[in-house]
Amino acid sequence: MLKKLFIKNYKDTDTPEVRNQYGKVAGIFGIFTNLILGIIKLIIGLISNSVSIMADAANNIADTASSVLTIIGFKLSSKKPDKEHPYGYARYEYVAGFVIAILMLIMGLTFAKESIVKIFNPEELVINWITYLILVIAIIGKLIQMFVYLDFSKAINSNTLKANSIDTRNDIISTTAILISMIIMGIFHINIDGFLGLAVSGFVIYSSIGMIKEVLEPIIGIIPTEEQVKEITEKILKYDYVEGIHDLVIHNYGVHNDFVTVHVEIDSKIDIMKAHDMMDNIEKDFKDDLGIALTIHMDPIVVGNPKIDLLQAKVIQALHKFDSELKIHDFRVVEGITHTNILFDCIIPFEKNYTQEILIEHLNKELIPEKEIYYYIIEIDRPYC
Repeated sequence: MLKKLFIKNYKDTDTPEVRNQYGKVAGIFGIFTNLILGIIKLIIGLISNSVSIMADAANNIADTASSVLTIIGFKLSSKKPDKEHPYGYARYEYVAGFVIAILMLIMGLTFAKESIVKIFNPEELVINWITYLILVIAIIGKLIQMFVYLDFSKAINSNTLKANSIDTRNDIISTTAILISMIIMGIFHINIDGFLGLAVSGFVIYSSIGMIKEVLEPIIGIIPTEEQVKEITEKILKYDYVEGIHDLVIHNYGVHNDFVTVHVEIDSKIDIMKAHDMMDNIEKDFKDDLGIALTIHMDPIVVGNPKIDLLQAKVIQALHKFDSELKIHDFRVVEGITHTNILFDCIIPFEKNYTQEILIEHLNKELIPEKEIYYYIIEIDRPYC
């Protein structure tokens, strides 16, 4: 409902302007709701003398700062590229999510300390029906807030809003636990407030560490999704003259801000001007259709040569016998008077450390030509997708 009311063209989520509006509306909504809930909880926490309620209140007030950061993060990420930052500013959104997670961690650690003090020095609590009512209202308010954040995060694929939704979910769990404990303490007249505060703080700390890891990953650089790789691969392979692709590398500089490089294999018999024109068309189509800046390296390959095809099949079979996960590309054969050079790139998983010498030794054992002498020239490659 909020996005329909306050975001113009809310379905056009690929544009930076609309993403910025999503972040702005979510941030303002978060500031308003968190501030009200935080102040109400703080008042009831002071009246009841409960460290767990005050910790929950402080967490809500900290969430107000998180909402401000959300607005700033989306505003900065929507800036246009310039000469200092030619890849744009979209990663500011990730930075905002990281700062929110750090604030959560600090808040959790602070109230863990306060809760330990309360365990060893318990104070009398004042619990009545107003306490219960405020906590119930807070849970309902946070549920509404969580659903808004989730809806917005899915609409624009935002880690920052997802972090906000996780933080809100944590608030719901902690406030519900506090409500249940307050009921128990009110009925049985026992004081477990310090232990409850410590449990809530521990949950916040655990969740914030998980969030820090999640928001840092795209900043450091992670492997692209299978869906994205499949979409790019299938689209390129549909074009005329394309025999295959390899060395697909996807650099992400924020949501909907991808730069892609790829080697495209074409039949060496195709006219080079015709092939180059097709590569230009592919790059333009990717920019127009997917908003991806694609750069192609054209690889001419020999197609339909029985000898080369047979040699390639034997090399693949021999390497699979050594390790079934190995793959090759850029296979070439250069024949000379005294020997034949066999050149190719071998893709080796990151967790394995085979050298060229080890692979050549294995191929020399497996492939023994009758008349020729084979020299293998192998380039080690890694699976970036």
